[in-house]
Amino acid sequence: MIYRKTVLILLLSATIILSGLTGIPEAGANMGHHGMMKRMMMEGGPVAFYLMNQDHLGLTRDQVRKLSDLKATFQETAIMEKAHIKVLHLDVMRDMMHRKIDTSEVRKDMNKILAHKKKIMDSYLDMVSRAHMILTPEQFEKVKKLWREMMMMHHGMMEAHHRM
Repeated sequence: MIYRKTVLILLLSATIILSGLTGIPEAGANMGHHGMMKRMMMEGGPVAFYLMNQDHLGLTRDQVRKLSDLKATFQETAIMEKAHIKVLHLDVMRDMMHRKIDTSEVRKDMNKILAHKKKIMDSYLDMVSRAHMILTPEQFEKVKKLWREMMMMHHGMMEAHHRM
């Protein structure tokens, strides 16, 4: 029972986190901030940050190549899965235009959408976990410090913007 609840929570979280991947716009005051986070994820998440700061981190050519390969593999997976999601989304919308909706068919397509989103999340997890093993412990500590500094600066700027 706990396993089913955990899986359900994971799938619902995936749906919420990756809803932008389906092309469905979201509403809210922080839409720009959330859009930026989704865009950053699609561009390679922390791996893109590591590559952007490669000189400061002292990455070797081999590390840069490996990180670039991880990022490219994730992006290829995400692009393909996102395309599948968009097609399935069109099918769901088309099926829901009927007076009598075949709910079993729509549910099948919705489950397929969730499965494609899960593939993106799994690929993202693999990319990040492998990237962390490419960095030395010293580089990892340095990148964590850089990330914290960037987030503090970003959130400080967000707070100043909201005070206006």
